[in-house]
Amino acid sequence: MLQQPVSTASPLNRFPLWKYLLIVALVIISTLYALPNVFGESPAIEISLRTGKPITSVFADNIKGILHKHNVSVLGIDVHDKNLEIKFADHDVQIKAQEILEKNLDKQYVVALDLVPNAPNWLAAIGASPMKLGLDLRGGMYFLLEIDMQTVVHNQLNSYVTSIKETLRKSEIYYKSVLLHGKNINVSLRDASYLQKAEEVLAEKYPEFKLTTDKTAPSSLTVNAKESYLKQIKSYAAQQVVQVMRNRVNELGVSEASVAKQGDNHVVIELPGLQDATRAKQIIGGTSTLNFLMVNENADVEAALKGNIPLGSSLYYTKDGKPVVLKNRIILTGKSVVGAISGYDQQTNLPAVHIKISGSDVLGFSRVTRENIGRSMAVVLVETTFNKVKVNGKLENRTRTTNKIISVATINSQLGNSFQITGLSNEASRNLAVMIRAGALPAPVQVVQETQIGPTLGAHNIEMGALSITIAMALVVLFMWLYYGLFGLIADVALLLNVIFIVAVMSILPGATLTLAGIAGIVLNVGMAIDANVLIFERIREEMRNKTSLQFCIHRGYEKAFATIIDSN
Repeated sequence: MLQQPVSTASPLNRFPLWKYLLIVALVIISTLYALPNVFGESPAIEISLRTGKPITSVFADNIKGILHKHNVSVLGIDVHDKNLEIKFADHDVQIKAQEILEKNLDKQYVVALDLVPNAPNWLAAIGASPMKLGLDLRGGMYFLLEIDMQTVVHNQLNSYVTSIKETLRKSEIYYKSVLLHGKNINVSLRDASYLQKAEEVLAEKYPEFKLTTDKTAPSSLTVNAKESYLKQIKSYAAQQVVQVMRNRVNELGVSEASVAKQGDNHVVIELPGLQDATRAKQIIGGTSTLNFLMVNENADVEAALKGNIPLGSSLYYTKDGKPVVLKNRIILTGKSVVGAISGYDQQTNLPAVHIKISGSDVLGFSRVTRENIGRSMAVVLVETTFNKVKVNGKLENRTRTTNKIISVATINSQLGNSFQITGLSNEASRNLAVMIRAGALPAPVQVVQETQIGPTLGAHNIEMGALSITIAMALVVLFMWLYYGLFGLIADVALLLNVIFIVAVMSILPGATLTLAGIAGIVLNVGMAIDANVLIFERIREEMRNKTSLQFCIHRGYEKAFATIIDSN
């Protein structure tokens, strides 16, 4: 005989209308935003002007003609306000088209690799787009960079040596020497009578340092940087490296690239979809800068080769190995360069880098070139590299700087804030222009880890991930249907909606990226979701053994299993 539950004010398992409407709305919205993942994406190239001006339909027709001339088939060309979007069938055609367009277009255009959704325009109109895929699924390049913090600290502390000297002179405190030793600046005064005044002046002027004295050397003072200040120096340097690397990555033309600080002295760079490993490493790991020096035309090169180098000069070599004696005074550095575009010399048609300079050094540079019309000036490429050496059984980084003359030219007229450099290959001029535009690095960086995942492997990972989710879903659906019947089918529908909700949220969130680990998480979530249903259904079965009504069994099953589900999760 059935036992009826205690009468309640409202029927069991009946809910307010707004709850049903909320569920329907969530299902519709989630389905719409998950739908673009079904249509997938196509490899594409986006072309835009560096000036940000709109792209015209005439330009689009020219691009179509260039690609047709080189037998490159396209799926479609769309003109948007400030960029041109070209779709391709696969990645190989995309890479081929990029190479062709970069050779045929002026440097005022940015040619960027991209992936564009194949979803209908009405989905794009509501902001629906596919999930962003990580490197292990999309393919691309991964770099782990190490910043030489020893050089950062040394350069920063070394800049204080001149400043301390100037401060002491202005305060009429006479000294013998101010030298940097490691992380300490040692100040040797002319006699001990200046010690107290020097301590007072330096303590007030440089609060970021602590001063120590030695009784055995009453006329000496040691200036030590505080730990908090050293951390600040390193943190600021890391931020500068991240910013410079972001600028360089933008020049590579990679969408959805990621540049982030990792730890105190590492930077992680992820470049989804990029497969040109050689160029990426040249741009990411490059530490090139420029110095402009005057040629010592009075020097005897043969004598210099034998070690007899004039005072105030040094011996350099061109890329062909030709020796040239240059004056040590640097009349302009790469830090003053604010613009650089690779192109061609109008007279010789040889590769050139068009330079634009700004800042306090412009007037000095212009004056020097005016005073040296008819004389030769050299452009020196300065490159810094890392070397691992063993010190006391431990591997330590040592930096090595190489100087190579890339151009020696006669100054025909006074130079202003813009001029050009020749003497480089086409690729070298492009890379140098990119690094100059990105800005100077505050310290040398080294690529300590480099990983390349091809698009084929990425596609295979996606295929296997989708297969694993499908198999997991199929097995769970089959089990629930066979074991629990109608209840099992209802749980299967809820399970499918669960996966749709996850995909929709991943597609909507701007910073969310799906990786192989994420696919494993979805498979795990499927199992955990069914685990909750099993607990509920087994509880309903227990209630049904008590011969109560079905609605009451369902109500009690959900109510009693809730605490167990919360505890298990």
